[in-house]
Amino acid sequence: MNSMLSEILFNASYLFIVVGSFIALFLGLGLIFAPVATLKFNEKINTRISLREKTKTIETAIKSEPFFYKHSKISGAILIIGSLFVLYTLATFNLNSLIPYLPKSISVPSWEWLLSASEVFFTITGIFIFLFGLIVFIRPSAVKNFEQAANHWISTRKHFSKMSNDINLANKLVNTYPRVFGVTITLFSLVVLFLLLPEL
Repeated sequence: MNSMLSEILFNASYLFIVVGSFIALFLGLGLIFAPVATLKFNEKINTRISLREKTKTIETAIKSEPFFYKHSKISGAILIIGSLFVLYTLATFNLNSLIPYLPKSISVPSWEWLLSASEVFFTITGIFIFLFGLIVFIRPSAVKNFEQAANHWISTRKHFSKMSNDINLANKLVNTYPRVFGVTITLFSLVVLFLLLPEL
């Protein structure tokens, strides 16, 4: 499996570099022989995307606590029943019986290890959810203090603000010296293609 996965990743990376080199070659030739048209085309496709605007919707806090605490009995009962169902299924169902129906590209011992690890993970998670549901059902106020301490809001838009700023230094240099950059890009792409294409 490891050799097959490595081969797939290698071929994909190889193809990506070759295609990118051809694109760079055409770009470099365009900067040499038709710099004005190439720069105009680059301005059209060089659309600025603001990460802050794209992530604005996910920055809006969704208040679920009022409903949760108002219907604590129902919420706790759902958590308890759901966790007991998962724990009962894990205790009575043999996960290894699924191995014949799973992809054969992964060996049987690997599937056994993955299923065993999954069983342990879901068992621990089920126990935790059961205890949490029990507390919510009996005494929801005990969860509120913990929830307030753990529910710390982190704004990703502040971290993305620097990434949303325009970086015009490279564009200014290319616009000022298009043919110099065109020659550099063309030579670099030709060297890469010369080294890679004989391997096809």
